[in-house]
Amino acid sequence: MRQESAEPENVVAPDAPVVAVRRGDLVESVHCGRYVVRDADGGTLGSLGDPESLVHLRSSAKPFQALPLVFSGAADAFGLTSEEVAVACASHNAEARHLSAVRSILRKAGLSEADLQSGAHPPLHAPTAARLLKSDEEPRPIHGNCSGKHAGMLAVCAHAGWDPAGYRDPDGPLQKLVRRTVAKLCGLGSEEIWIAGDNCGVPVFVLPLGNLAVGFARLAAEGEAGDFPEDLAEAVRRVREAMRRHPFMVAGTGRFDTALMKATDLVAKSGAEGVFAAAHPDGWGLALKVSDGASRAVAPTAIAALSRRGVQVPEEIKRGTLTDLHGEAVGEIIPLF
Repeated sequence: MRQESAEPENVVAPDAPVVAVRRGDLVESVHCGRYVVRDADGGTLGSLGDPESLVHLRSSAKPFQALPLVFSGAADAFGLTSEEVAVACASHNAEARHLSAVRSILRKAGLSEADLQSGAHPPLHAPTAARLLKSDEEPRPIHGNCSGKHAGMLAVCAHAGWDPAGYRDPDGPLQKLVRRTVAKLCGLGSEEIWIAGDNCGVPVFVLPLGNLAVGFARLAAEGEAGDFPEDLAEAVRRVREAMRRHPFMVAGTGRFDTALMKATDLVAKSGAEGVFAAAHPDGWGLALKVSDGASRAVAPTAIAALSRRGVQVPEEIKRGTLTDLHGEAVGEIIPLF
């Protein structure tokens, strides 16, 4: 994809050990990573590793990517519900409520499943995937975890009069608007954000980990510290509240994001390759990256980092136990900081 800013150095900063996988009495594996906590003004409240190293935001950017759906007027023009705004921020399981909400967005915008260009993969929810397979039904784009995001983007195009067929184009009006929005939230200029390709076909944003933390801090602080125009500040509030009210719509059954938001006051969003971000009502944001992209290391690392900020997480969502195929405990994943 075209890039306007100077090429960054392709240097991988040394990360710190964040979790160990212990099987029996010995450590079997160690995952490294980094994290940073920042307030809405960019002040660092805590960190491990290099907060200025670049990270591909992946799906952790979805709350930011959903903001144009609100401030463009599309959400109100089409009468979208809070649940539908939440699914536009989601990496969903393709459970029935998720699919119903995505179809509703498309229908209200005068579009259909045929307009989705998000690509197809089996539902992330194993029982739903099994039912699809049993019925001899092939996964369609709507079953992909990004279909809510794509439906929201299509709705913006339909409202603005832009050609929906070009909604993924990084040089098109929608993706330029999304890029400017991500930059505004994260305290950067558009030219300072690198783009690459995400798995679902839209641009993925690349920026320093610390700026992702700033973006989530501003998501929690209603945009006030970012000196946002009124329409963007209102969009930030509505997206944040949609995620808080409907955590199931953001992920689904058995997912860490949903469980964490149900149990705390946080707004949380994971991304592929070991990326995670969260926003706290006190106006700070956490962003972390597991070096090798291992998803099993995300929850223990996030919980350990959150505990340093005084966030209490119930024991039942602390994913620390390794089980064998018989369901018996054979080890644990433990934080190292």
